[in-house]
Amino acid sequence: MPAIPAVADDAQLPGAAPLAMSAGSEPIPTDQFIVKFKERAGIQSLDRQSALGRASNALGVAVTVLRTSATGQEVLKTSRRLDADESAVLVAALASDPNMEYAEPDAIMRPFAVAPDDKFYNLQWPHIPQTGGMNVLKAWDVSQGEGSVVAVIDSGIISHSDLNANILPGYDMLSFPAMAKDGDGRDPNPRDEGDANSYGQCGAGTPAAGDSWHGTHTAGIISAVAGNGIGVAGVAPKAKVVPIRALGVCGGYSSDVADAVIWAAGGAVPGVPTNANPARAINISLGGRGQCTSLYQDAFDFARSKGVSVVISAGNERINVSEVQPANCKSVLVVGASTRNGSKAWYSNFGVNVDVVAPGGDMFGQALNGVVSTQHSNDYFFKQGTSMSAPHVAAVAAMMYSTLPALTPDEVEQKLKATARPVSDCPGGCGGGLVDAGAALDNVAADAAPMVPGTPTISGEAAVGGTLTMSPGTWGPAGYVVTEQRWNRNDVATNFTGTQYVLGPEDLGTTITVTVTGKKAKQPNVSVTSAPTQPVAIGKLTVDEPVIEGTPYVGGVLTADTGAWAPAPVELAVEWLRDGAPIQGATGQTHTATESDLGKAITLRVSGSKPGYQPQSLVSKPTGLVVAADKAVTPEPVVFTDAPYTEDDTYVIPDVVGINYVVDGGTVASGNHPATGRVTVTAVAKDGYVLLPGATAWTERFSAKGPDFVPPTESPFKDVLTTQQFYREMAWLADKRISTGWVEADKTLTYRPLTPINRDAMAAFLYRLSGSPAYTPPANSPFKDVLTTQQFYKEMAWLADQKISSGWTESDGSRTYRPLTPINRDAMAAFLYRLSGSPQIDNMDLMPFKDVVPGQQFSYEMAWMSEMEISSGWIDTDGSRVYKPITPINRDAMAAFLYRMP
Repeated sequence: MPAIPAVADDAQLPGAAPLAMSAGSEPIPTDQFIVKFKERAGIQSLDRQSALGRASNALGVAVTVLRTSATGQEVLKTSRRLDADESAVLVAALASDPNMEYAEPDAIMRPFAVAPDDKFYNLQWPHIPQTGGMNVLKAWDVSQGEGSVVAVIDSGIISHSDLNANILPGYDMLSFPAMAKDGDGRDPNPRDEGDANSYGQCGAGTPAAGDSWHGTHTAGIISAVAGNGIGVAGVAPKAKVVPIRALGVCGGYSSDVADAVIWAAGGAVPGVPTNANPARAINISLGGRGQCTSLYQDAFDFARSKGVSVVISAGNERINVSEVQPANCKSVLVVGASTRNGSKAWYSNFGVNVDVVAPGGDMFGQALNGVVSTQHSNDYFFKQGTSMSAPHVAAVAAMMYSTLPALTPDEVEQKLKATARPVSDCPGGCGGGLVDAGAALDNVAADAAPMVPGTPTISGEAAVGGTLTMSPGTWGPAGYVVTEQRWNRNDVATNFTGTQYVLGPEDLGTTITVTVTGKKAKQPNVSVTSAPTQPVAIGKLTVDEPVIEGTPYVGGVLTADTGAWAPAPVELAVEWLRDGAPIQGATGQTHTATESDLGKAITLRVSGSKPGYQPQSLVSKPTGLVVAADKAVTPEPVVFTDAPYTEDDTYVIPDVVGINYVVDGGTVASGNHPATGRVTVTAVAKDGYVLLPGATAWTERFSAKGPDFVPPTESPFKDVLTTQQFYREMAWLADKRISTGWVEADKTLTYRPLTPINRDAMAAFLYRLSGSPAYTPPANSPFKDVLTTQQFYKEMAWLADQKISSGWTESDGSRTYRPLTPINRDAMAAFLYRLSGSPQIDNMDLMPFKDVVPGQQFSYEMAWMSEMEISSGWIDTDGSRVYKPITPINRDAMAAFLYRMP
């Protein structure tokens, strides 16, 4: 079946409207800036370089000096063009430097009208940046297709004043004279002789049709001359078109189209001279029903192998493009049609084979919504169809190849899809979306922009054992350059490629550099080497002071703890000293004290050495004077008795020759002593004696409750199990009548262990813990919110009398107790601390809990809770302890607190 043009409709151009001019008020992105350094002495080139480096970091773009202007300013170059906002950031960064007089963009100047002056350019909505357009003017900031060739395989071409300047020699590939209408077969004249046909000429029932001048229309979309004051402008107005005639009356044969593809791409076609202008893009706006033939596929594969993008219209049958050839072939870029509002055109084919869409128009009810382009007789017509969509994309591909000739067809397709905009109303599939020429060309321009190398730097101490860290500097364009590095020793490459380099002994005396290699697609690699470090200095070992372990008496064994030396391994030598003089032969890890050492102090000298490092020697602190063997004594333990009654609590100090026993900083005589609270006894040697290894300190906490309570086997409370946490402590409360719990309806007792304890009940607990002392409460309550007839009034009044609780002072000066409020763990600590007489404890850890800091309300009281082992808090996930001070305390935990009270 012959191929036919993929055009849906056309209409003659109406009277021309005035050309819409653009003032171009938006600043054009620039990649150059002008700065003026202050004229004063002392500004060095290094200062200027630092200023540029800081500005470079502000946006992540490379900034280099391009030249000096005639009036003395410096012209700077950035690694990519910056828009207005980015330019403002860079200018601010430059101007902030104290050495800078001013900074400003090197603005790009253009004629007042950004749009070309072509008479009908205001009708070319496919060029606009809005919804349905391709943002063509933005693409022209990068390229207009200079140097690119697009082959248009179509109905040929006619002479047109708005097109002739961009037409190269083509060829007539029609092999059947009747179709060609020029009296012969193939020839070097691609002139469009017309393709009009009568009714039934192209098959039974086929309608009559006039000449379409289809090839001239598609060629104009691609490359109509811009800025000549007439007609229209092509999408790539500086690209050239090679017209190849493969459609005539009733269409054209696939064999002619396939040969046209081969010839357009620079291949050999029998009987046809070689194409002197091979194309980088081929536009094919034609098709027919059927599966892709081997003939087509071979031709397209050949073109692809030559680096040529074959752009094919999807067709206008409103069907899946998989049913239409050659759009269903591989190695092609298939283009569907979109409308002025950015949606899929109603007639356009669709499906997974569609790669992108481009303006094809929709002239239903309004011809101006079609695509205007060149036509016969130097005229212009509107047309609609995917035939119009494909040349828009072929022209964008031409501009992309113009910008970066090294692009491949695969890369062109990927970039067109990646930068396309979404298309609405296309449930069947419109590929990547609507082609955005401006975005696609910006993407290619970034690839094409020359690599701007950064300046690698090295930081860190250049000494053996030190770590050097490299920075590659700022390479541009940002996001397009990948860097890798290699460290050098005296300009000879090493095997180290990380961002850090640990200096070893082999580096001593050498200089270190780092070579950074930048890699950017389509460009040769660039390598830059940093400035060298200072010659690598000798390293310094990290050492710990040695320590002597053991007791200094004749016959006693002293052991050397040499400490940690780094970096390992370090060769160590040990030497024992007697009153500072070396002991002959004493170079081992241990030394047994002899009679010669009697009355002398022993020290330890440890010397370390390692290649590349400065040798070091350290001497330990001296031992005490070595004593005779009979002066080495062992302390006997202290005996503690925690009696049932506090008045019987005692501790016994043994009588041992050569040893003093110390309590609270004072020596305690041997014998029996009364005890209360926590008692710590420490054994210390008397002058002329030493303590042998063993226990030297003993601690006991004496409780008011006496020895540990043995709870009953049967719980006193129905709701407390004997296996439950804090059962012993709750049973102890019941045994001491500190808490009797509640009597339930069945006459059983409950304790309600997991209920927070209120402040009124807490007062009762503390009163009873203190032995329920005789106390007559005042006739007037000390607290405004506690009635004298209220439960536990006496106990709450007693707390106030004992200054265990002062309550809160309200705005009217009165005090409140808030009896029914649960008591928090921090306030509970304060109550218990005051109940114990507010003791002051030396050397107490003031920060035992991570969530309690000194200065916090009740922080000392909570630290006291830890010191007295009343509360150890909780172990957090990181191993630290927490107290949870603002958490209300439950009745079971309260029983434990009271049980542990001293």
